[in-house]
Amino acid sequence: MKRLLLICVVPLVLLSCKDDEGINVQQQEISPVVAQVGDRKIYESDIDFEVMSLPESMRYIMQDDVVRGQVLDVMIKREVVAQKARKMGLNLDPLIAYRMRKADDEVLIQGVRDWQRVDMQQVSDAEIKSYFEKHQADFVIPKQIHARHILVADKQTALELLKQVKANPDNFPTLAAQFSIDDSTKGRGGDLNWFAKGDMVNAFAVAAFKLSAKRPLSSPVKTKFGWHIIQWLGEREEQTPMFEDVRVEIKSILEKNKLTAWIASLMNDADIEVFKAAYTQ
Repeated sequence: MKRLLLICVVPLVLLSCKDDEGINVQQQEISPVVAQVGDRKIYESDIDFEVMSLPESMRYIMQDDVVRGQVLDVMIKREVVAQKARKMGLNLDPLIAYRMRKADDEVLIQGVRDWQRVDMQQVSDAEIKSYFEKHQADFVIPKQIHARHILVADKQTALELLKQVKANPDNFPTLAAQFSIDDSTKGRGGDLNWFAKGDMVNAFAVAAFKLSAKRPLSSPVKTKFGWHIIQWLGEREEQTPMFEDVRVEIKSILEKNKLTAWIASLMNDADIEVFKAAYTQ
């Protein structure tokens, strides 16, 4: 597991480190310095923060000195590379400078979003229930079918393959793997998995949803992609989920709506000017 952790953190070597300028004074006073690269100090708490960025299932190693030493080694390598980049003046390159500002902004934005989620009024059970009653239709899962297809470039090829499939329907996956030009599905025998009518282009969907256990094969169907032969494999009727099935999803929606409204209020209060008229259309 320790070797696995090291493998997980090594790719972080090429990421940039922060200057001491942004480090909280309290951190410097309370947390001991464990290493120094040039004038950049690395604190014990920096290792804690690094470990906290790992998947939760791996954080149990927080107190393992051997692993913490490996994490520190990665942080030192990262700082050495970052300092070299600054000495080369790469932080002055316009594109790199933009990426650095963007990375800073993204961290701050995530931080303020996390803060706002905690600070804002929590979504109540009554709000969740009310939303479900008003938007129940949004959660209905439409009828779906399970099908596979063979896609070819011309109708004549499709007709020839259809004859072979009719002679031996079980041979459909083999023919799809051999002749289909749909690279995304041919490797699994043309299997499209489950899909609703609206998930496919109209001509394909109309033909597919006319199929059934009694008539599982379509005639060649033309779409903008080429000519399809469709084989029906099964169907699921429309499903209406119960409230408890979507409670968590609704809570997430309402929290996102509150956050969006909060961001809109910030936009209204901000001093914003756009100087190029074409960008305001």
